[in-house]
Amino acid sequence: MHPILFWWNGKPHAAYSVFVVLGYISGVWWLRTRLKHHRAAPEELWGMVATVLTGAVLGGKLGFFVVERADFLDDPWQMISDWNTGWVFWSGLLLGILSGLAYQWWHNREYRPRAYLPVADDCVAALAIGHVLGRLGCFMEGCCHGRPTAMPWGIVFTSIASSVEPSLRGVPLHPTQLYEAFGESAAAFFLIRFVLPAARSARLRYGTAFFGYLLYYSILRFVVELFRGDDRGVFLWPVLSPSQWMSFFGALAAAAALWTRGVVEIDAKGRSLFTDGKP
Repeated sequence: MHPILFWWNGKPHAAYSVFVVLGYISGVWWLRTRLKHHRAAPEELWGMVATVLTGAVLGGKLGFFVVERADFLDDPWQMISDWNTGWVFWSGLLLGILSGLAYQWWHNREYRPRAYLPVADDCVAALAIGHVLGRLGCFMEGCCHGRPTAMPWGIVFTSIASSVEPSLRGVPLHPTQLYEAFGESAAAFFLIRFVLPAARSARLRYGTAFFGYLLYYSILRFVVELFRGDDRGVFLWPVLSPSQWMSFFGALAAAAALWTRGVVEIDAKGRSLFTDGKP
């Protein structure tokens, strides 16, 4: 793999950092194309993006502090300032969602009220797009790697600059980064191609993409974690990683929201709009 993607002015630029930035740019670019669907001004988009990304970054670092307190306290400034390590996805996602809610509260006080879920539906599609590139960066870096495997698609990491621990270099490992990248690609395609158009045409309830993605990703992450071989923090009863516990509760919350709200839009006469209003 190529942990160092290129050198510029004598300084190395890590593949992980570059791909994460490209992921943010790709997701925001896609959101920019959705402005017309929400009748939103560009400054509203940028305000939301800045708020959500700030929350996600703080949440990612906060989650790492909780999961890996000892490493964090050894050199706090290094862990805070290093963009190439020290992130927890689930805590970043949670604080990003809460930041979005805070931004909506502020926006609705100052400007024309806007519903949260239609925007959140688009945001999770953008998240899936960006996460694909982020996981490709993980693959280039060697972080979030899998455990040893005899499968023919096992990936061998040999670079001493990679994040793979020395004992696993040269050993075929599950490409867990690619498993997740593929799963996120499928999620982005399905959301953009089918779910979001159905919500715009009032055949699905707004929020179906948001809660559906959370349910899907929770299951995806729980399963991928079974093949991980890197350090994922202290395992908790019954031998589940912190991310698996967060995936478990995330799946429960998303499933409950989908169950109680329903996914199919119903008109005033109780008819499903999947049938164009016909009984």
